[in-house]
Amino acid sequence: MRYMNEKNDVRDGVLDADATGMIAGEELITQAETMLPLEHPALAPGDLHASLPPEHPAHATIDELHAELGKSAPDRRSIEAHVGRLRSVPELEAAIATWWESPPTQRFIANLSQIGL
Repeated sequence: MRYMNEKNDVRDGVLDADATGMIAGEELITQAETMLPLEHPALAPGDLHASLPPEHPAHATIDELHAELGKSAPDRRSIEAHVGRLRSVPELEAAIATWWESPPTQRFIANLSQIGL
């Protein structure tokens, strides 16, 4: 009997919370987050290009990464490959690492993984 009373108390608490809009609000937030277009965290390709000599082959990779990030359905594996190549360039390593490891970038990559893009 005590167990049933505890269950009823929990149910009542949930219903009370829902009456305040807390649960419905969380559902709306989740729904809104999944409906929003994915917006990639800022990465200034101009700054990366400026860090390299004009003939450096990494310029193409910078452009490919920027193009992939700008797609409506970016490919996580492609982004990771571009980042891996750019991190191996000494002139870009710190800037790419800082961008890649930032919480907004990691959240963006996690979202790509979660929604299957």
